[in-house]
Amino acid sequence: MNIMNHAIWSFGFALATSAFADTVVVFPDSKKFAELGGRDFLVASTIPGDFKSPEGVVAGMLFLGDQVRDKNLSAPFSPATLKSSSHFEGAQPLGAYFRGARIDGTTFVISFSGEAMRYLNNTAGIQQFVKGALEATIMKNFPNIETVSYEIDGEIVSDWDA
Repeated sequence: MNIMNHAIWSFGFALATSAFADTVVVFPDSKKFAELGGRDFLVASTIPGDFKSPEGVVAGMLFLGDQVRDKNLSAPFSPATLKSSSHFEGAQPLGAYFRGARIDGTTFVISFSGEAMRYLNNTAGIQQFVKGALEATIMKNFPNIETVSYEIDGEIVSDWDA
């Protein structure tokens, strides 16, 4: 095999293997949530794409969550999640409010605009679904992370209603 053929083969192999790589996500299983009283309802699965950066992992789960491999799971980032609350009217998917993500030491910071509070500061059940999925996915993909913080319009929020 000459050098040019080898280079083409290597590029093609790298492209093909990366196209089939998946990212681990953790999403709620609504049936388990109901059966187990809100315990052990977050289940690991995968979405297509090999995301490695903080922004890539969060954006992947926000925008590709409907492609989760385990069809018993659902990404809790669409307005349908909010139907049982007063925050439903005019809501966009959570991804529309995503502004970025970064790692500061052992803290993972997810940045959103203020409208994300419809999801993040809602009833206890909705918070469990949304923040539970985000935090568990982050911990799976970034094992050195100890805490997850939410930055809303440039300010870290630590007080939640529910």
